[in-house]
Amino acid sequence: MRIVVVTLLVLTATCYAQDPDPGTIPWTPMVTGGLTSVAISVPPQYATVGLSPDAHRINIPDGWTANVYAAGPELRKLRFLTFGPDSVLYGSNMNGNNILAFPDANNDGIADEIKVVATGFTDLNNVEFWNDTMYASHKAGIERLIDGDNDGVYETRTLLFDRQKLAGQNGGHGTRSLAIDTVRRKFYVTLGSLGNADREPARAVIEEHDIDGTGRRFYATGVRNAVGLTIHPRTGRLWANNNGSDNHGNDIPGEWVDLVRDGGFYGYPFAYHHQTLFDFTYSDYKDLLPITAQDSVMLRSMRPAAAIVTAHSAPMQLRFTPTTMPSRFRNGALMVLRGSWNRTPASGSKVVFLEFDSDQDTTANAVHDFCTGFLTDSVKKERWARPVGLEIGADGSVYITSDDLKQFILKLTPPATSSVQPGGAWTTDVTVSPQPASSTALLRWPSATADVVMRVVAMSGETVMQHTVPQGLITEGLHINTASLPVGSYVIRLESGGRTLHVPMQVLR
Repeated sequence: MRIVVVTLLVLTATCYAQDPDPGTIPWTPMVTGGLTSVAISVPPQYATVGLSPDAHRINIPDGWTANVYAAGPELRKLRFLTFGPDSVLYGSNMNGNNILAFPDANNDGIADEIKVVATGFTDLNNVEFWNDTMYASHKAGIERLIDGDNDGVYETRTLLFDRQKLAGQNGGHGTRSLAIDTVRRKFYVTLGSLGNADREPARAVIEEHDIDGTGRRFYATGVRNAVGLTIHPRTGRLWANNNGSDNHGNDIPGEWVDLVRDGGFYGYPFAYHHQTLFDFTYSDYKDLLPITAQDSVMLRSMRPAAAIVTAHSAPMQLRFTPTTMPSRFRNGALMVLRGSWNRTPASGSKVVFLEFDSDQDTTANAVHDFCTGFLTDSVKKERWARPVGLEIGADGSVYITSDDLKQFILKLTPPATSSVQPGGAWTTDVTVSPQPASSTALLRWPSATADVVMRVVAMSGETVMQHTVPQGLITEGLHINTASLPVGSYVIRLESGGRTLHVPMQVLR
């Protein structure tokens, strides 16, 4: 194992107490290096991916490990990932025109099989769940899918709205991204621009729909191509990133990540970042003139983004981190940067961590490298993989897809939380029995110096059960009603006296 040299923190922006002046670019500080080079473990059943321990190393935080979770000819431009209510990982297989499931029933960190669960899509980009209902976003629109006979295949399908019948919706950026607000019973879908920098009244938007597909309206405009779209799991707020315009040099415009405001305008096609107009002498931008009075009103409504990262790095899937992540990664989000053709030297081809102060914070302190090494020569633009999709398990593990060159799902596993902590708050004798559980499980630990908060966390990161056990009852343990939980893998998170322990649990029937 060799240690990557930590590079100097490059500060390209000042921390603002108030909004920067219009026309400025408030770049977010970038933190590179500080990662450890590791070889990727490849299980025998997925050796066909052809990874070499020497040629295909990655750089990840110290103590983390990497293994191929799934690979094979079934993966044909695998895009976004999500966990289902059954704790199974699902992915949208764009060129396979299908949705794949990657179950790990024995919880060994390797997919047991690759199973086709739905077919018949075009330019499939995104799959999400609400309870046991699957939603898929592809070029034709949003489809609702139900597995009526519980065989793991989603046979019942309903097209919630037909995108192809809407005028001017073909061509251009064909991927559609999806986020579901389960509280407000809404879903949000992106519709990227047709061109590079054109006035397009029906494109470059984020739409809002009622959960049944009705009530369509523009929720945000001026969003050239928001590929990453997500609901913050604790605040319920909608966030997006954006792939900016091309042909304006290596560093304009930087890619943005931001809170999506109802009625917000985000600049496309004539402006970027904090009320900055493009240079209209460039050929792609001349046709945007003249700038109208309404354009000026929209320009003044633009707000500084939560983060601005390297131009043309092509941000993809975006996920906020769960509280089960190691402490340094709990306040923030992970984002994949696939990398664009329109920059020399090349940017992207990595995963970054956006650091915030809290869940409520809307200005990133810095953007840290989290997983690098896919890009081997930025000048020659040589890569051996192109990351695009990302999901985070309940135990803090990170799953990454590559949709080009080497195609696989990579699993990054954080270092195990020590069960022996200073001060004697925990000992190693923590048990869950029976294991796996069916209708009930007994969680026991011998001693603690304070009340214990117990959370059962699904692989989607959602807390599905929570109890506080007073210190005086610690030795009696806690009965967990697993009959109320779907079959699958869970993580029990125990917190006491500022210390944390994660214990795996499986539910089978």
